[in-house]
Amino acid sequence: MEELDRDEAEEADATERPVDRFRRSATGAVVAAGLLGLRDALEGRHEKEEVAIVNEAPDAPPARDLEVVIDFDHPERSVAVVRQPDDDEDDADEGEKG
Repeated sequence: MEELDRDEAEEADATERPVDRFRRSATGAVVAAGLLGLRDALEGRHEKEEVAIVNEAPDAPPARDLEVVIDFDHPERSVAVVRQPDDDEDDADEGEKG
């Protein structure tokens, strides 16, 4: 039994590198942060890729008589659009009634 425990301990020591001890300690974290800061100072920070979000636009805007777009940051850019009903729709409604 003791031989198995020794073999397991030797295998664990053989697979663990000396550097791995610093990964789990506070000193290792401080040294790693310092080296990353030094890299950023010498090479400059790497630009992060911006994620592009793409959505499909609707085919046609929904039929509305009133459309309001409010810009809270710049109220002077707010827009209200009032659409007149199409004459074709009025004629069709009159034809069905009569």
